[in-house]
Amino acid sequence: MVTYVCLGLLFLFVLVKALDYRAQGKRALSHEQLDKLVFSILKSSGQRDRE
Repeated sequence: MVTYVCLGLLFLFVLVKALDYRAQGKRALSHEQLDKLVFSILKSSGQRDRE
């Protein structure tokens, strides 16, 4: 009986995580937005190294 409860909770957890992953996939950044983000991160880290 305890095993079935654990399996049920595991199934619900996996279901929630899968739905969350799918929802985040729709909000993914475009290639141009990712390029700008990476460039800004690299630029800011380069400025910190000079200080």
